[in-house]
Formats: sequence, structure tokens, C-alpha cells
Amino acid sequence: MSGIVGVTRQKDVPAAGLLLYGLYALQHRGQINAGIATLVGKELVVKKGTGQVNEIFREEPNASLPGSRGVGHVKYGNYEKYDLEQPLLPKEYEFKGQKCLITVDGNILNEDFSLKEMAESLIGSRDKAIDYFKRQKGAYGVIYLDKQKMLGIRDPWGLKPLCVGWVDQGYMIASETCAIDSAGGELIRMLEPGEMVVIKDNNLEFIKYASKAKKSCLFEMIYVARPDSYIDGVSIYKARNRMGKRLYYEKPTEADIVMGAPDSGLIAAIGYAEASGIPYKDGIIKNRYIGRTFIDPNDTERVKDIFIKLNPIKEVLKGKRIILVDDSVVRGMTTKRTIRMLKEAGATEVHVRISAPMVKHACNLSLDIPDAKALIAYNKSLEETRKEIGADSLYFLSLEGLKESCSSDAFCDHCFTGNYPIKEEYESRL
Repeated sequence: MSGIVGVTRQKDVPAAGLLLYGLYALQHRGQINAGIATLVGKELVVKKGTGQVNEIFREEPNASLPGSRGVGHVKYGNYEKYDLEQPLLPKEYEFKGQKCLITVDGNILNEDFSLKEMAESLIGSRDKAIDYFKRQKGAYGVIYLDKQKMLGIRDPWGLKPLCVGWVDQGYMIASETCAIDSAGGELIRMLEPGEMVVIKDNNLEFIKYASKAKKSCLFEMIYVARPDSYIDGVSIYKARNRMGKRLYYEKPTEADIVMGAPDSGLIAAIGYAEASGIPYKDGIIKNRYIGRTFIDPNDTERVKDIFIKLNPIKEVLKGKRIILVDDSVVRGMTTKRTIRMLKEAGATEVHVRISAPMVKHACNLSLDIPDAKALIAYNKSLEETRKEIGADSLYFLSLEGLKESCSSDAFCDHCFTGNYPIKEEYESRL
């Protein structure tokens, strides 16, 4: 899981500042590595490292990273199984004396996959690039840049999001619309599944290179994407709000207050409160300087983060029956800690409502959940899961309700059902 951004502007208008704005907007997609690379004439300038964006880029970016064209990347982490050329931060290549940059969000399953070969196909003719991507299987968003053009490519199933927009004196390609907003730009549109955009000489050309049944990642709608983003025309905020309302309609429950698990459960919790008429309250304060614990690849660090991330407001919770709404339960560490915290603060009952079905299957296609045994719901019933987390009751949104909330059924739901959209011959690599 990553966030990627590319910018091309008119000559002598710096790109690095807009790239940095884009990475800040996409920081939620990866907190382990970050990097920016710019193309200055025939030379490349690259700055990347371990840490969050503000830790790596402390000085004025336009001074340290000159050039009117460049790409950026924030990354979640990597697992050995997909350590092809990781981390896939901006990578620089040279072919026949011409230098180029490429950055990738996703997993490509072809056994002979090479990032260098991908870059070489894109530096060549349009037909060569189209032929190359017709042969690639997996979930990916790609941004490529050389001295003549910038390209964005979305995988044939649309598992990974990618969009293009206008920015001051140029264009931006990014994983999410919020990055274009943060750069003061205007969205042109999302790329369609199996579509490539070519930006050259201040012109845009959209090319459909593959046609598959659309299967966008449902977890983008539930958790990954920022609430102010749009994916395929659907507001993430409105979708999550509808999930909360649907939770109440599917499982009405008496309680004194509704609260969300910070921060990913807040919007669904507001929807639940609106539908139920039960007042919404902030019962937990989140330390804003701790990142998203789901995307911390180290279990030990994840547990530490949970204990310093959240703190209850006892005056709100004491003697109350609580509806606790969260977006998902994956490993369950945060959920268990939160329920225990609420009861220690005086809550008499904690009823957990999850705005997604039970996550029962590993995903190494769009998400990085490499081991199903790490999932709290793996081989457990609803009641066994409830006991494990310590809730007084537990309910997961139906898959039908989730898809209706997202205004479509054209999604990959493998983490819930075990059904990948990729053909059988590639499933051994997942």
C-alpha cells in the first residue's frame, strides 16, 4: 500500500513544492518510507529515506529538488514475498542516454516482472507501452516521467485508484483526489480501469489498453482512502456515513451514546447516530502524533502505538451504554484495547458495530495482509470473535449493505469472501 504523485509544469516552474503537498495529503497511505525525485534537464535529483514526509523533507523543497517535473512516493512497508525491487520509491533509470523516473503503488504478479523492464517499455513508443501493460497481472497504479512526457497507468481491474488534475501551470497525477486538492489543483477525472493517460506538450491523451470487469478494492472505501477523497465519482465521506446508517438499520441497539473509534470509525459513527437518534459523543481523545496502527508492519511497535495513541474521557463514559463504531477489525489489537479502556473508564456496556464484514482472508493483491492467521476473525465464529475482543455484543455490516453504501457492487471483496478477481494461474502468487 502506497501513495504516489507526479507533477509536470511549464519550464522553470518548480514541481517539488506541489509534490510535497501531494505527499503530505497521501501520508495516510504509507508512513514507513518517502521520496521525491525531479528531472532537471538531463539530470535526476533524488531524495528519499525512512520516515514520514516531514522527517525527510525539512528544508525548502524547491531549492533542494529543482526542476519542473518529478514524482513522489509514500510507502507502507514491504514483505519478503513481494520484495521484487522494493521499496518501490521513485526509481531512476537511463536508456540510450535518456533518463526517466517511475514509481508504483501495488503488486504485480507476473513471475518475470522487472521494474526496469516496465520503465524501458514506457520510454519507448506508445504501442510498446500498451503491449507491455496488456501482459501485466495485478493491482497497480503507475506514474512514469521522462523529459518528453508523464504517464499514469491504472490496472485493468481498477483495484488501485489513480486520478489526474490541473495544477498551476501544469498537471498532477495522484493516488487520490485529496492530493490534487492539497496542491490547489482541480480534478480532471479518475482514470478508468485499464486506462493510461499520456501528458505531453501540455496535451492529455487517455488510452484504454485493457477491458476487464471492474473490481475496485473495497478497503479503499472502508479505510484506506482519506475521507475528503472521491474514488470513481463516489465521495468517501458520504459512503462511510451511509455505512453507519446501514449498520443501525441492520442491527438496531439501545444505548446511551454513540462514539467512533478514532479516527477511522468517526464518520460511520456519525451516520449511526443520525439514523438511530442516539446522541454522538467524543469518548476518546487520540494522540495526533501517532500514525495509523493498521499500517505499522511491526507487531511490537503496533502494540506500543495503541497504548499511547488513545485516552478516554471518563466524564463522557461513566455509567453509559455505548455503541462503539469502527471501520473494520483486522488484527483486533486496537479494538480489544479500546473496549478495555472504555470499561475501565466506567462504561457499563460496549456494543461494537463494524462498518464492514468480518475480514477472514489475507490479501497481498491490493492490501498488505500477508498472513490470514494474524486476523482476529480467522477461523472464528462471530461469538468467538466477540469474546476475544471483550465486547457485550458485536455486529458486522453485511457485504450487501457495504456495497450499497458505496453505490456499486463492482468491487474486489476477497478479504471478506476469499474471491480474487485475478485468474487462477496467478492465485499461487497471492
